[in-house]
Amino acid sequence: MASIILPTFEWTTSCEQLARQLEPDDELLVICDSDDDPIASVDLPDEAELLVAGEPDGCSGKANAVALGLEHASQDRIVLTDDDVDRDDEWLATIKRLGEEHGTVTAIPVFRSEGYPFKLFEPLCLVVGSFVVDRTNWLLWGGGVTFDRREIDLEAYVEDLRRTVSDDALLAEYVDEIVAPRELVSEVRVPGGPRVTFERITRFVKIFYRFDPIRTLSTLAVFLAVIAVGLFFPVAVAVGVTAFAYTRYRALGVERWTWLFAVPSLVLAPVFGITGIVRPTFVWGGRRYRWDDTFDVTVID
Repeated sequence: MASIILPTFEWTTSCEQLARQLEPDDELLVICDSDDDPIASVDLPDEAELLVAGEPDGCSGKANAVALGLEHASQDRIVLTDDDVDRDDEWLATIKRLGEEHGTVTAIPVFRSEGYPFKLFEPLCLVVGSFVVDRTNWLLWGGGVTFDRREIDLEAYVEDLRRTVSDDALLAEYVDEIVAPRELVSEVRVPGGPRVTFERITRFVKIFYRFDPIRTLSTLAVFLAVIAVGLFFPVAVAVGVTAFAYTRYRALGVERWTWLFAVPSLVLAPVFGITGIVRPTFVWGGRRYRWDDTFDVTVID
């Protein structure tokens, strides 16, 4: 049994997949911003409850929604997820089982797009994202994570959610160990247009930087060092990074050919990395935010 917290504006295919997997003792808390959101007029499953979070003040809309969901959750086992995750028929049962076995468990996200320029960034997101959640306790992924509320300071977590942007990076601060099983590789289909790609990538970088600036700058330095070596040994570096991306794709069972974009991903990474660090604002979910420090967020519009 679990409390599943699902922030969304509308009832998507991903939401329907999730609803079909609910067990009798599960509760699905669907959280939107306003009674005017499309989800408010949907006939939800009997196990689901609609909550209206209202407009965020000093935090992101996602963090505001998760905070409200946690305040209403009745089960000890919590599952946080998103409305754009591709789920197989056993997704919910698997994440709950792994959570009971290991404690805090996160899925490994694989962002994919059929549009450009985001498709160029698929290797970068897959390699960096999988290493961050699979090999470190730096971050986890809020699109698919489970934890036991008794194992964290839930009241403090909820309070901090209402003064930051990233629910998942913040949660990583509250848990001692994060497990990322290969059973939980989840694909997320994202739009690929120039503007939405720019906002998404720079937001990712901002999340990394706000919660661990030293490690973010170190990662950026590694990319710059590899590019510098590539200026002297272009063929060797190109083959090496492409082969490395290919092995990560295969290790995660991702059947995509976009590992071939490993070199442009490498070249573009420092550009977007520096931009994400220095850019004062970004757009997420229709709102523009200024995020000046971990717990200093302004909703501009």
